[in-house]
Amino acid sequence: MDKIDDQLRALALPFDKGFLEMPARAFWLRAEASPHFTGWSGQLECQQGFRPAFDRLQAAGFKAVERLAGGYPLGLCLLTKHKGESRALIAQGLDQLAPGGVLVCCGANASGAASLEKEAAKRFGLLGTLSKHQCRVFWLEKAEAADWLAEGAPRPVAETALVARAGCFSPDHVDRGSRLLAAHLPAGLSGRVADLGAGWGYLSAEILSRFDAVTGVDLYEAEAMALDDARTNLAAFGERASYHWIDVCAGLPEVAPYDWIVSNPPFHEGAKADPAIGQAFITAAWKAIRRRGKFLLVANQHLPYEAELRRRFREVELVTVADGFKIYLSTNRHDR
Repeated sequence: MDKIDDQLRALALPFDKGFLEMPARAFWLRAEASPHFTGWSGQLECQQGFRPAFDRLQAAGFKAVERLAGGYPLGLCLLTKHKGESRALIAQGLDQLAPGGVLVCCGANASGAASLEKEAAKRFGLLGTLSKHQCRVFWLEKAEAADWLAEGAPRPVAETALVARAGCFSPDHVDRGSRLLAAHLPAGLSGRVADLGAGWGYLSAEILSRFDAVTGVDLYEAEAMALDDARTNLAAFGERASYHWIDVCAGLPEVAPYDWIVSNPPFHEGAKADPAIGQAFITAAWKAIRRRGKFLLVANQHLPYEAELRRRFREVELVTVADGFKIYLSTNRHDR
């Protein structure tokens, strides 16, 4: 969270220095709970599609919303490492402003913020800029930006009939881990299935299209826009697919136990690898699977998941090791 904190401190600078004032009503795109903004928590409407961050905002007393209402005099925007997503965020922010409104953007230098600032200056003109905490902050007045907004639209994924958008995990191709897991789905896959960390739905689409004995797949995903793309990608399967916007690390809701669970879990939030995320996915799967259910997990080869799998399940089989990944098949869970 250190780099995010640097961004948050930098984003607050124009207000701390008196260059800008926070109005009675404003919005914040890709908002994060931060002590630098708690004094304005009642004035900010915070749009955040990443469920863990959404939950942190609510817990800290911020007003987290799924949709913005428009007509704001001021907006804040945290830029991401994905240039297409950041351009689309800037365009969305400009569209939400009232005439004469101001959008304040902040991004890390390491994520290309300086380059994006130059592009924004050329495309729209800037009202002001600051550089601090290895970040760039710039603000601009309401303008039309349909071309930048289009960069956030879903686009075809190479070698598939599916779509995904900038900001999702691996939006332009199927990642190697998911492709490997899809190639090793066993012939007996059937019944009720859960896909933990489903992304834009590649694994679920493979399961639903190849296994008629699967009665339904529940997709659990923390990123709302990825889940929106999954809805598009799996629309043809109708009620066989269900969608759940949740943080798997916080646990699944109470559901009837699953026959099968598949997962290609994320292994970092931000830039730092965190094996605890995958371990939390294993715990969530263990709690949600039926006693003799089966759990298929693909993970980067270096991640230490086997001990946690053996702690939760009686039988753990290493199915394959290839392309820097490993697949485990775990069955017969231990009692709680």
